[in-house]
Amino acid sequence: MEKSTQDYPPGSSDADHLELKHKPTIEPVPQELQVNGGILVDVKDGDKATNLKLAPDGRTVLIPQPTDDPNDPLNWSWRKKHAILFVAAFAGFTADYTSTWGPATIFPQSAEWGVSVHAANRPNNLNVLAGALGGLIWVPVSSWFGRAPVMFWTAIVGFAVSCGAAAAPSYGVYFAMRVLTSLFLTAGQTMTIAVLKDIFFFHERARKIGLWALLYIASPYFGPQYSNFILYGTGSWTDVAWVGAAVVAINIILVVLIIDETWYDRTKSSHEQPERASSLYGRFERLVGIWQIRHHKEYFPSLWPTFKGFFEIIYQPAFFLIALNYGAILFAQPEAAGGYGYNSKQVGYLYFTPIVAIFLGEVFGHYLNDFVARRYVRKHGGVFQPEVRIWTIHIAILFMAPGLILFGFALEKHLNVAAVIFGWGMHTFGLMVMSVANIAYGLDSYPTLPAEVGGWLNFARLMGGFSVDYYQTDWANAVGYDGSFGTQAAISVASIVPAVIVHIWGRRLRAMGTLAKK
Repeated sequence: MEKSTQDYPPGSSDADHLELKHKPTIEPVPQELQVNGGILVDVKDGDKATNLKLAPDGRTVLIPQPTDDPNDPLNWSWRKKHAILFVAAFAGFTADYTSTWGPATIFPQSAEWGVSVHAANRPNNLNVLAGALGGLIWVPVSSWFGRAPVMFWTAIVGFAVSCGAAAAPSYGVYFAMRVLTSLFLTAGQTMTIAVLKDIFFFHERARKIGLWALLYIASPYFGPQYSNFILYGTGSWTDVAWVGAAVVAINIILVVLIIDETWYDRTKSSHEQPERASSLYGRFERLVGIWQIRHHKEYFPSLWPTFKGFFEIIYQPAFFLIALNYGAILFAQPEAAGGYGYNSKQVGYLYFTPIVAIFLGEVFGHYLNDFVARRYVRKHGGVFQPEVRIWTIHIAILFMAPGLILFGFALEKHLNVAAVIFGWGMHTFGLMVMSVANIAYGLDSYPTLPAEVGGWLNFARLMGGFSVDYYQTDWANAVGYDGSFGTQAAISVASIVPAVIVHIWGRRLRAMGTLAKK
């Protein structure tokens, strides 16, 4: 029997029809928006872009262009998007909180297990390393198997090993549990950028990164702060550990109540998108991975390309330089003042300094990022270049380097604690402003690899940043606080070099990368 062609457009063949069927219903970033290595984000006259979907203001181009599918995460309600953003941010907070409560407990642990203070601190050293390496595992897995099940199951395992650390009968068991805790819980931390990219439009992302970064950047300070408060109140390190496990439990509850699968393959046509049931059970299937298993073969990428893409991004010239800048600046992360004779409660109060500075940095960075981007777009005919984000990094360093010098000088000369607070606050304020710009640049430059961007920046953050806390004291004792923090301030200033290179030649560097040739 001859095949009917009545359903095909006149003049088209079977091959044409099959090719059309596999094309995206709506191109995420239409060719007319790609201008000289940049992207058109603003049109002065909406009538000139009648084929494009615009924001309610009638001039901001929606990127990616949303489909008409109600299950498209870009089409979700404001409430659902921001609830998911909060849960993803809290997952990142949980990872750092559970990682940083440890150092405050090393003295009672040393006494209980009969080990040196240095040995008692060793699990915390490897906890940081495990967090950095864990992202190298979970980011590709989340792109291969979906965001929701990875976030759910790693939180479940993370809770189990957190309880194991709190109930550990020996140093060896505690050591193993602490390392495993960070290895699993870092998944939520490294995936957040991908989730953010999945559900928000291009013009919204810098602000949303800022909101997420409030918890992301502040979380390493909440851990030691509350650890010191608890130790002052109860004197028991296990109470600190159980509170850490409780934070993980809260994270699980939030994930179960709110998280949905945000992965949406925009290379597929509307006919190829698998059904997403809106029922409670349908969301449960997506949360635990049943839906992903059912549709994996035809919808999700295979494992090898996800790992290949993850490792390919780090040798893109522009991204490598900005990650180097991020890690080098974070190398100067200051440790809380010791030597002032403070008890645990007083040290806990001291940690309000970076927390307040981070909130102030979010407010400042929120408006600064918007101002810099809008000014550039207005002066360049509606075209946006990712390199405009680098201006914010330059401004941030003006706060960070002087803050470090003041912090180190105050500790060395034993100045009034107000000098310590002011120096620490200046540095952390700049850190908050700079972090948003670094992350936004990476995401703007490589928008198809958001999880990979987040994973490598988190790796740079942990390896270049928080690890310094574990040898800061020995270093300061050897050369003085002014010498150690002066060196770190110099590194912060020197780290502007890769940022300047990216600022001037970033567009060429992006074009040189292998990803630009695909």
